[in-house]
Amino acid sequence: MSTALVISLPCAKIHGMDYKEALAFLNSLQSKGIRPSLRDIAKALARFGHPQLKFPSLHIAGTNGKGSTAAFLSSILTRAGYKVGLFISPHLHSVRERIQINGQPISKEDFALFVQELKDHLSVTLTYFEFLTLLGFFYFATQGVEVAVIETGLGGRLDATNLLQPEITIITNVGLEHEHWLGHSLKKIALEKAGIVKEGVPLVTGIKQKTARHWVEAVCALKQAPFYRLGKDFRYRKNGFPSAWEAGLTFHYYGLNWHFKHLQPGLLGLHQIKNATLALGALEVLSKKDFTFTASDIRLGLKETVWPARFEIVRKSPWVVLDGAHNPDGMRALRVTLKALKFENLILVIGVMQDKRVKGMLRLIAPLATYVITTAPNMPRAMKPELLKKLAAAYCPHVNSILPLKAAIEKALTLAKNKDLVLITGSLYTVAAARELFLSVEKD
Repeated sequence: MSTALVISLPCAKIHGMDYKEALAFLNSLQSKGIRPSLRDIAKALARFGHPQLKFPSLHIAGTNGKGSTAAFLSSILTRAGYKVGLFISPHLHSVRERIQINGQPISKEDFALFVQELKDHLSVTLTYFEFLTLLGFFYFATQGVEVAVIETGLGGRLDATNLLQPEITIITNVGLEHEHWLGHSLKKIALEKAGIVKEGVPLVTGIKQKTARHWVEAVCALKQAPFYRLGKDFRYRKNGFPSAWEAGLTFHYYGLNWHFKHLQPGLLGLHQIKNATLALGALEVLSKKDFTFTASDIRLGLKETVWPARFEIVRKSPWVVLDGAHNPDGMRALRVTLKALKFENLILVIGVMQDKRVKGMLRLIAPLATYVITTAPNMPRAMKPELLKKLAAAYCPHVNSILPLKAAIEKALTLAKNKDLVLITGSLYTVAAARELFLSVEKD
């Protein structure tokens, strides 16, 4: 490839971009919108010597649970001594969260340096997500990561990350989402996600619906890709929910050859057992490819896993929980966890994006609440709180709409007594803004 650059950075320019300038350039690409296509990202990756092929990878798609599963994988691989890249989307507070090595986001200095290097040598115009994908792959290649955990952005088949040649592919689950782009049926969405399956590369999945699973399995058969699924090849048994629910819960894992008892995931919520089991299943398959893990790596890696805004407790007396559930499947998992907990009243603070299945979300979560406060993060796509209030009133008799988000949270806290639970949910944008009010976080 005569046009390819060597995967190493030249000396930094004396008057190169600073972080704010690099961020401004990246944000300017938002105007390109979403472009499901591999054409331009393929040209860009070729231009930089195919960095996505310079490291082993695990590729994850799915409607829900991608981030949590990726976090479990990254934590265990890091505990096992590997230099681990992690590429995720979206971010909560800073775009640098999307590109991490061993749990540490790319530094502002490296971010600016790499953005300028890529910008100066690109021959095609990329979208925001395509540029970030190129940046992540290039960064991991130059930093010599030993394995990378890569999360898709949208779907799978035409996602910018789908030029990897991974060791393992994972599809966490399939639900109705991004239907404008992926299709209006589980079959179509499952086939889009199955687009990450590669010839001969094992797939691990947690898909429950028989129809969706059938089509994914058919793709695997066509590509001679070994097919492993949660509930058959990998199983778990939970050990009950403790009364001190902030301490988490434990489960037993039964895999192909691995058997572990009393494992404790660092992430709260009953659904996290499934995500942890899926991660362990993927690692068990990966262990057949010269990756090694001790029992201690598994136990400590699971327990040490941190993933913000996934049933995250930010205050006690009353409990305040942040959860980024933003579709009916996410709300269903959140509902299961809530019904297993001990608290007196649920005060729900909810802000959603208008393009989501809002009625389906409210139908699952609002009936559990004593009081609902509808609000919105400060962004154009957010549903108007008054409209959300009208929809929520069908499921809870006590509903109010309050803006801004800070005032909505303050109202919830005045309503809540010590044994109550304030839940802030509906969108990662809502939760990110709330998180910045409760915690000291660095944001762009």
